[in-house]
Amino acid sequence: MSEPASNSITSLPNLLSLSRLPLGGVFWFALGPTTTHALLAVGVMALAAGTDVLDGTIARRRGVSTAGMGSWLDPICDKLFVGAVLAALHFERGVPLALLALIVARELMQLPMVLVYEAFPTLRHWLRYDFRASYFGKAATIMQFLAIGSLVMGWPAAVPFAWGAFGLGLTALIDYIRRAITIGHGRLAKTHKGKPE
Repeated sequence: MSEPASNSITSLPNLLSLSRLPLGGVFWFALGPTTTHALLAVGVMALAAGTDVLDGTIARRRGVSTAGMGSWLDPICDKLFVGAVLAALHFERGVPLALLALIVARELMQLPMVLVYEAFPTLRHWLRYDFRASYFGKAATIMQFLAIGSLVMGWPAAVPFAWGAFGLGLTALIDYIRRAITIGHGRLAKTHKGKPE
């Protein structure tokens, strides 16, 4: 039996990304009032983080194109998992929405930008959004996991980690915009020179 194509939904890297979706539900059930529950919930987060590392590592070793399905599926699965985790923390632990919003400020600011991007064809023609995670984006994600893990364990470090996630997330968002503009300028330069895009 032949192996699924690298950009197929059934390829191993993409299946690892998709595994984070049910893990969001598992986290919700694992979270509870005791230390044992907290450790189980952190274990689910660690498992999700492991799949995030593995899917990228396997994709790179297989030479999968950075413009393929995994380039957008991976960050979407990340965000859905984090969303499930934050919902569980709010409804099960009563964590204030303001603190949770600070942790995911990058995503909250990114959403209207994506909607504007999708709404204007001219903007989409000029800009090409680069879904690949930057170093700032990866650092922001790590800080988000540290903040969330601290909230699960009831540690006071959650607040400074949340501010760290906010700062790194804002930096990552600015970097995403810079990359999109750079790609757009490159496309315009090729067009002006009469080269194919």
